[in-house]
Amino acid sequence: MSMSTIVSTTDLTKRYGKVLALDRATIEVPRGIIYGLIGPDGAGKTTLLRILATLLLPDSGEAMVDGLDVVKDYRALRARIGYMPGKFSLYPDLTIEENINFFAAIFGTPRQEAEELIAPIYQQIEPFKNRAAGKLSGGMKQKLALCCALIHKPTVLILDEPTTGVDAVSRKELWDLLDSLRHQGITILVATPYMDEASRCDTIALISQGKIMDIDTPERIVLKHECKTVEEAFIKLMGSDATADMKRAYYPQAGKAIAVENLTKKFGNFTAVNNITFSVDKGEVFGFLGANGAGKTTAMRMLCGLSYPTSGHGTVAGYDISTQAQEIKQRIGYMSQKFSLYEDLTLWENIQFFSGIYGMDSAQIDARGKELLDELQFYERRNELVADIPLGWKQKLAFCVAMLHRPDIVFLDEPTGGVDPVARRQFWDIIYQTAAKGVTIFVTTHYMDEAEYCDRVSIMVDGRIKALGTPAQLKETYHAKDMQEVFFTLAREGQNP
Repeated sequence: MSMSTIVSTTDLTKRYGKVLALDRATIEVPRGIIYGLIGPDGAGKTTLLRILATLLLPDSGEAMVDGLDVVKDYRALRARIGYMPGKFSLYPDLTIEENINFFAAIFGTPRQEAEELIAPIYQQIEPFKNRAAGKLSGGMKQKLALCCALIHKPTVLILDEPTTGVDAVSRKELWDLLDSLRHQGITILVATPYMDEASRCDTIALISQGKIMDIDTPERIVLKHECKTVEEAFIKLMGSDATADMKRAYYPQAGKAIAVENLTKKFGNFTAVNNITFSVDKGEVFGFLGANGAGKTTAMRMLCGLSYPTSGHGTVAGYDISTQAQEIKQRIGYMSQKFSLYEDLTLWENIQFFSGIYGMDSAQIDARGKELLDELQFYERRNELVADIPLGWKQKLAFCVAMLHRPDIVFLDEPTGGVDPVARRQFWDIIYQTAAKGVTIFVTTHYMDEAEYCDRVSIMVDGRIKALGTPAQLKETYHAKDMQEVFFTLAREGQNP
C-alpha cells in the first residue's frame, strides 16, 4: 500500500454458505477523498464495509486500513475507524448529550478533544441536546450518529447507506458536512443507493454480485458508458434499459378516491397535521412529500383508519375516516416504510398468512397468490425464506401482499427507501401497471426523481400543505429545473427538528 493510499483490498472474498458475497474484490482508496460504493441490493457493499470495519472476517484475500491489517491488527485499527451502520446505532432512550458522552467513554476519549471536529455538526442539534434520540427526526438522528462516529477522531469514516429514509434537505446537509470532514483530512467510504450522492463522491466503485465492475470518477464513468448521468451508467452496466420512459398517460376517473377538508391532528400542544385540504382522483398516482417530521405519516395513518383526526373531515373509498375506519381497512392496501413481512417465513407462507388476515379462503389464496407471484416472476422462488432475498425483492413482495385482496387504494410509505436504482425503476413499473387497472396509488418518497413520476404532488411543511399540483406546474411556479429544487425551496421554511 503506497503512502497516498489509506484503504486497500486485494482479492477479497467472502461467502455465506453457497452465496458468494465478495468475489476477489480489489480497491485502492487515496487519503482524504470521498469514495463511494455503488451497487444493487445484495451486491456486496455492506459485506465489504463490514470487513474494513473489522466486524467480519474475509474468507481469503487481504484488506489494509491506515497501514494496519483488518485481521491481524483489528484491536489497534478500531481506534482509527468511525463506523455508521445501515441502521442507526444510537440508544433511543438516551438523550443527545448522553449518547455522545457514552460513545466518548467507550473509546476512552475525552470529549473535548473532538469538540472542534464535531462542532459544525453538533451545533445543529445542540438546541435539542436533552431530547431522547428515539424522539428525533431521521435527519437529526443521522447527525447525532455522525457525531458519535467521530468522537474519537478517526482517520477513516465508514458509512453504510447513512441517508436511507432521510428527506432530501437533510441528505444535502449531511453531504455538505462530509465535504467539510474530507477537507479536514478524513477519508470517507460510503455506500449509497442515491445517484445524486454518488455524483458527489471523488471516486466511485460500481459493484454487482460481489465483483467490482468499474472504478473511476463519476464524470469519467458517465463519459465512458456514453450516458448523461451516473444513474443511467449504473443501470446500463447492470444490464437494464437506461432510457426507459417512466411517464404514463393519466386519465382521472369519475369520483374521488380520497377527499380531505380541514383535517387536523394534535398530540397535546403539538399540531402534527394542521388544517389540510386536498383530494385524490381514482386511478391517480399521488405523491405526498415532506421533510422528516412534516406530518406525512400522521396524515397517512388517519387516512388508513389507524388514527382519528382531532378535527376536520375526510373520506377514503367513500367511507368516513372518523366513523367508518373498519370499512376503509377492508378496501385499502398499506405498505409501511418499515418492512412488515416475516423474514423467517417463506414467500408463500407470508402470502398465506396475510391472505388469512384479509379473510380469503384457500382457493382464493392459491389463485391470487400464484397470479401475483407470476406477475413479479417470483413463483419459482416461492419456497425461499424472505430473509434470503435482496431488499428490492422484499419490497416487491410487500407490495404484492398489500394487493392480495384487490384494494381500491394502496398507501405506500417510502416504499423504495434504500433500494438501488434498478430495483426502484422496476418497482415503479409495477406501480404504473397497478394504476392502469384503476387502483389509486398514494405514495410518500424521499427520492425527488420519483416525485417526477407522480401525476400530482403535494408538499407538506410543518403540518401544512404548502404546494399542490403536477410536477410540471410546481417547477414552473417555483422557477425550478427539477422537483428537488422545488422541495428545497419549500422545506427550508420548516421549523420542526
